[in-house]
Amino acid sequence: MKNDGYGQAEILTPEQLDLLVEHLPEGPHKIAFCVMRYSASRISETLKLKWSDISEESILFKSINTKTDESRSINLNPKLKLILAEWKLIWHKYPLKGRKVSKENKLIEYVIPKPQPTDYVFKGRKKGQHLNRKSVDRVVRRTLNELSIKGASLHSTRRTCLTTLKDKGWQDADIMAVSGHKDFGSLKKYLHTTPKQMKSMVNDFD
Repeated sequence: MKNDGYGQAEILTPEQLDLLVEHLPEGPHKIAFCVMRYSASRISETLKLKWSDISEESILFKSINTKTDESRSINLNPKLKLILAEWKLIWHKYPLKGRKVSKENKLIEYVIPKPQPTDYVFKGRKKGQHLNRKSVDRVVRRTLNELSIKGASLHSTRRTCLTTLKDKGWQDADIMAVSGHKDFGSLKKYLHTTPKQMKSMVNDFD
């Protein structure tokens, strides 16, 4: 368990993940968390995504943004595909801005700008910048505290994703294709033996 910045981030249950998403404030922090939840991505590479990196079927984490300096393409989880489609429709609202402009008693409709391929999926307050990692970390930690979920952090999503794949029987090589790790030594630091697995192993004793 992670404590005061030390140790491994806690593995979360599906119920805890759902609870977090439900209580995170509407906007980019929640959507960024969802991307990490459904793609096992790191927060740094998530925040650097541009709309050109997302297609109808996949999401591309470019080599210039990954820890290993290698690109990887992940098929879009059906839930994430829907979340991103909805986010694209309201993306223009964040950072929050006025919706309509009133002039001379006449209402001028606000034209909804569509994101361009080179726009960041999670734009920052300053033009041309993406959302700040510290901002996401602060919001997620505050929500975790409000929900009394101990030992978790932003990194919990990645550890949970990869451990879930191991728990469901996926081979190390397959998991590494998703995580982007170059060797099992790096991957195994993320994996955790769940209570379910522990029970199954003990029951296999002859």
